[in-house]
Amino acid sequence: MSKVKYIDPVRSIEPGFLSRLELVSDHVMPLAGGSGPRVNNTKDPRLSKLQGKENNLITYYEHIATIRDTKSSIFYVAFRETPDALFARSQDPVKYPEWLMKTQEKINECRIFIYKVYRHPKQVGVLTSFEQWLCPIDEPKVFDTLVLFLGKNNILTPEQVKAY
Repeated sequence: MSKVKYIDPVRSIEPGFLSRLELVSDHVMPLAGGSGPRVNNTKDPRLSKLQGKENNLITYYEHIATIRDTKSSIFYVAFRETPDALFARSQDPVKYPEWLMKTQEKINECRIFIYKVYRHPKQVGVLTSFEQWLCPIDEPKVFDTLVLFLGKNNILTPEQVKAY
């Protein structure tokens, strides 16, 4: 007797929760608290999203969507790594040249996150991390429902939805 193997795990979603979700924003912009200093303060000519007068801050994460649960008024934020975050992780410009890092395959390696808003970023003051206003979602059904919602609204591609 052979065992059945499933490629994708069966995910449970909450239809009632899905029907209450509203896309508030799909504007791509730097994520509040998603910037930080260069790794080891090294100059890397591949970096493109530098901030500040001395160009020492890198945008590591960018906002891709804000979702609101209309019943509870809880907000969720989807964000992704920037290509500059990949550059920062792949510090060897000889092994990881700019042309390679800008290919669609490498851009697809930028991780996507979905977090819950627990505090408005303006309440924090100076943000040094996105974790000062966002927290991971600990309920699998809520997370899976949000992934499905983002896929239905073309924020995530079908391949990205399958990856979760």
